[in-house]
Amino acid sequence: MSSPIRWRTFPPVMPAALLDRIRQRASACLWRWASFAEKYFTPLPDRPDLGCFGTGFNAWGVQTNQKYLGAMAVLASGAAGSPLGALDERTATDRFLRALRFSLASHRTGDATCTDGTTWGRTWISALGIERMMHGVERMERVLTEADREALRRVLIDEADHQLSVPVVAGLWNREGKNKPESNLWNGAICARAALYWPDHPRVAAWLEHANRCFLNGLSVPADAADETVVAGRPVKDWHLGANFFPNYGLDHHGYLNVGYMVICLSQIALLHYAYARRKVPPPEALYHRAKELWGVVRNLVFADGRLLRIGGDTRIRYGYCQDYLLPTLFFAAECWRDPHALPLLDGAIELTAREQFGNGDGSFLSVRLAEMRRHSPYYFTRLESDKAVALSFVLDGLSEWTPEPERQHEPFEIAVSGGWSEPGHGAALHRCPTRIASWSWRAAEPPQGLCLPPGRSDMAEWRENLAGGVRIFGAEGTRVAKDYRLRTFDGGFVTAGEVVGASRVSLKEGWQSAFPARQFIVFAALPDGHTAVRIERIVLAPQRVYVDGYEGVKLEMPNDFFNGRRRRYASERDDVVLEAHEGPAKAIALHSSWLNVDGCLGLVGLGGEDGWTILRRGVRTGGFAFGNILTDTLCYGCVTEPFDRFGPGVLFENAVVILSSVSAAETQRFAREEQAAWVLSGEDGCKAVELMGRDGRRYLLAVNLGDTASVAALESDGRWLDVCAAGGKGAEARLPLVLDPLDPMVLSREP
Repeated sequence: MSSPIRWRTFPPVMPAALLDRIRQRASACLWRWASFAEKYFTPLPDRPDLGCFGTGFNAWGVQTNQKYLGAMAVLASGAAGSPLGALDERTATDRFLRALRFSLASHRTGDATCTDGTTWGRTWISALGIERMMHGVERMERVLTEADREALRRVLIDEADHQLSVPVVAGLWNREGKNKPESNLWNGAICARAALYWPDHPRVAAWLEHANRCFLNGLSVPADAADETVVAGRPVKDWHLGANFFPNYGLDHHGYLNVGYMVICLSQIALLHYAYARRKVPPPEALYHRAKELWGVVRNLVFADGRLLRIGGDTRIRYGYCQDYLLPTLFFAAECWRDPHALPLLDGAIELTAREQFGNGDGSFLSVRLAEMRRHSPYYFTRLESDKAVALSFVLDGLSEWTPEPERQHEPFEIAVSGGWSEPGHGAALHRCPTRIASWSWRAAEPPQGLCLPPGRSDMAEWRENLAGGVRIFGAEGTRVAKDYRLRTFDGGFVTAGEVVGASRVSLKEGWQSAFPARQFIVFAALPDGHTAVRIERIVLAPQRVYVDGYEGVKLEMPNDFFNGRRRRYASERDDVVLEAHEGPAKAIALHSSWLNVDGCLGLVGLGGEDGWTILRRGVRTGGFAFGNILTDTLCYGCVTEPFDRFGPGVLFENAVVILSSVSAAETQRFAREEQAAWVLSGEDGCKAVELMGRDGRRYLLAVNLGDTASVAALESDGRWLDVCAAGGKGAEARLPLVLDPLDPMVLSREP
């Protein structure tokens, strides 16, 4: 392995104040964490030259240790500045070497085992931890012995050789088992890295051939099947094995719209990019296939403070894992594509990490929110801690090459990312402007999921079944799924309608079973006024007796935890209340108000049918699998917490609400009192319509047919309406009466 040569294709520069702030904040975070991490570093009893961070088990335990050693290497190298805390560079060097030697020795080619008695390596994911640690290993190559170098060579070559025997696959849908964008990238990277380090090896040509195949089937899209562009000696179409991404770069990884893994993919490209850059060797051209186009989507899916805008949700913890690998992605985008907003976003993302770490008080990144996980699963807890550490170390490692420059003026971020995005084939849409972020995803991680909030309030965003409402049926088994949906986009917004099945079946002990006995319909429209969203919900029972455990209408999950200072202010018709974060017995607070405003910037107005808003406080952290990690106040328009039974068929409940982003409490109250929104078509019939005044002074009408057959909506109007969905979203005159097909919503507008 040759000595690294630091270089860049052009001198990277950064405003001086920003450079100093990022460096100081990241350095302080990492040094503090290193002291905390001592609690989880264990020397091996029979091998004092080896040690591990975390459990030392196989699988994620191996990668936890590898990420740790990458972070400790950067601290030991001096790239993170002067030590802060109980640990110094000498101790960091010791930890780096012992963890590295443990990792290399416990590989299949080594002479030791993991602490669970197994050896690791030669899997679909074993290259990942290596890729994430190597920037640190390169930093500290000077302290490696010849034995260390030979062990590293042995492991990397073995992993690269293993990949030569593994078929490369790609596919759009997770259920088909071929959606492999991120693993294609890291498995291609281990081959390209081996070729970079040992260019005289006899299998270099084979490694690079395989790497190119992996890279060109990483960020692959359907258009690649016909792409004549020559890359690595042949047209892209000849390399193409399948599309992992939808035409607009939506990604169905893990079975949901996975914004986080869009970021993971870009971070893998960044890691290998810098390995080649340090040696002044041109990387394979295929590495960057579709990367800039994907970044063009991802940058619109980041809040201005650096938090990922996960419009498809997340099965893992909030503010973690994929969020962490946004750091190398932003670093990469700033240098390679000169994105003027990437570095401020990086600064914000690091500040989010620093804020939580400071609040924990012990140097950890996650110990308070993940207290239960820490107690019951150190295996997983240390994994998540090490993700944050290695991401910070990557930034600190790269910053040593940047030089300061004067501050420059750029287009404001919210202006730069304004506009719409949709992936119709995946049932997802987003519209963003300086006063509102609105999104909907039918195939979310905890589906369905909607958002409507001010762009500057990432702390108000929670993913879990947000705006999904729902009914709880005794004996329900399985997860919620979208059975059918329609999505239409237009200038300034979108509208969607669909049916959700609450569970796969109902099973009562002993022996009674049925299909899920309720149909839920949801309609969601982001209007072109830049502030307003309208939501209609209806739940219809099957023709049988149904035992209901309760229901929540609307169900807007409002985080009330660390990132909002653990307090929310709620204004309503009767009172203003400040609620501190709640851990303890569940409780429901009935406001007896048709309107509600949160923190003076998000308004909610219900349109009849229910006894006002209720704040449901579960008292336990929820979100993602394994233990939960975020406290929320659940805002419900219609909330029943006690069980009851009801005979169907019939409507269990229905509601309509208006959500007003970037609107004060006084404005929300005025909207409600002046009845600026109202049902104009409701009842047992499937056709529904809401008319309201937009913030732009225009009147809007949302109409939908929630029945099973086409129907004529008997609307009365003396005005001339524009169908904003018509003519490709540009709008055309609407013809009344409206003929509505099932679940095919319409948005009309006119002058007042």
